[in-house]
Amino acid sequence: MEFTWFKIFNTAEFDALGLVSKTYTLFLDGIGEKDILVTKGNAYGLTYEGVFLSLNLNDLNPFPFDGYGVYVDDNDDVFLGIEIDED
Repeated sequence: MEFTWFKIFNTAEFDALGLVSKTYTLFLDGIGEKDILVTKGNAYGLTYEGVFLSLNLNDLNPFPFDGYGVYVDDNDDVFLGIEIDED
């Protein structure tokens, strides 16, 4: 399973906002403009195309689910992965 990765947000910058959720509207190369909802409770998560992805769920980084993935790097940048169609 291969993904194309798109940076969505940085956890430290999100924490500084003092919010529990925020919608990021981003242009994803090859896909177009999309809304991604970021939430923070006990853990961070993001919702893309109706799919909720939780960071480090089951201690997996990246965490893949239903053709998508979420990954956090050493700089606390969070990326959305969209599975590449392997023909």
